[in-house]
Amino acid sequence: SDLERRNASTATGTTRACTVMVTADALNARTSPDGNAPVVDTYHRGEVVSADRTTSNGFRELAPGRWVAAEFVEPTPGSDCG
Repeated sequence: SDLERRNASTATGTTRACTVMVTADALNARTSPDGNAPVVDTYHRGEVVSADRTTSNGFRELAPGRWVAAEFVEPTPGSDCG
């Protein structure tokens, strides 16, 4: 079926998305990879969110203008976070 073909190509495809699980009770997302940067959002333990492969200064970029401390997120099994 169409769905099976799509699933097969995803499983063996060249691009896997990066998703991470939050391991801190509360994790602040900041505007830049700096612990003093303004907070734009807060994530909670167990949340799974899309992330970018980009890391800088101990932070991982989730999306443009959204950075979290890398030590408090863990790539989910099978995701490609670089």
